[in-house]
Amino acid sequence: MSLNEEELNSLKQLESELRADDPRLDRSLRRMMSPEDSTSMYLTLTILGGFSFGLAFLVTGWVLLGLVVMVAGTVWPLRWASQRFFHPVCRHLVPNTDGPCPRCVAA
Repeated sequence: MSLNEEELNSLKQLESELRADDPRLDRSLRRMMSPEDSTSMYLTLTILGGFSFGLAFLVTGWVLLGLVVMVAGTVWPLRWASQRFFHPVCRHLVPNTDGPCPRCVAA
């Protein structure tokens, strides 16, 4: 259920008043990450971790295992993210839904 313009404006006004009244709340809200940021952060860390483990296996002499871990550690997270979090029409980093993209509708 979406909100109408009046409700959105009243929510924005309430948020700005709360931020003005409590500076600690304002700081903590600014530090919070959006779901898009956390998803891309975890995706990046997973790819770097897989690549690092593969490189460690290569350095220690386990060449075949190192190559498999490097390829799987790079391809699997990208495939997972492309199926689950990229909207198929506009390619925004949002949960894949059958309806319109929430970022495109909001803009």
